[in-house]
Amino acid sequence: MKFVRTIIIAIAALMTLACTPAKEEQARDLVTRFYKMHQTLKPAGALSLQELIAVREYLSVPLFDLVKDVSVAEEAHLANPDEPALVQGDLLSANPKGLTAFKILACELKDDNAGCAVELTWNDGKSTPIKWTDRLLLGRDARGWVIDDIEFGGAAAPMRHGNLKATLQAILDQLRQPAVPKA
Repeated sequence: MKFVRTIIIAIAALMTLACTPAKEEQARDLVTRFYKMHQTLKPAGALSLQELIAVREYLSVPLFDLVKDVSVAEEAHLANPDEPALVQGDLLSANPKGLTAFKILACELKDDNAGCAVELTWNDGKSTPIKWTDRLLLGRDARGWVIDDIEFGGAAAPMRHGNLKATLQAILDQLRQPAVPKA
């Protein structure tokens, strides 16, 4: 009986070890596909309907709902031509100018969560390239790995700091504040 229990424990341990590289590869694949899609879309400002449809498969439900809510709010906000846009530049990276290249540095897995550090580069071919590292926080749902948040790794202005969820929530909170009459 003891021998059978030892074998079962050994098999379970081996299965766990075998799953980790597969899970990491799946996480890296999601991040790669996300940034390839991002480079194709080159989003600027709140996302359009087409961009929302494109990013939906990569984002967790709570994160997608925030992105969608900000996009809908921005559209309503811009109905007044005197109002400036609430979202400036690329919402999905620390650099408002966006990115031109990416490289996954590392993905760390813990249970059904992962964090992937990604070196991002913006290069317009005219000035010195800008490099920074954003960290994608992943979770799992019925679809597999999904992006649940992005920690921005911007160094100095105009780069973003903090994380995507907090940035989106701040935009929505700003809209909920009562308007101050102009003097």
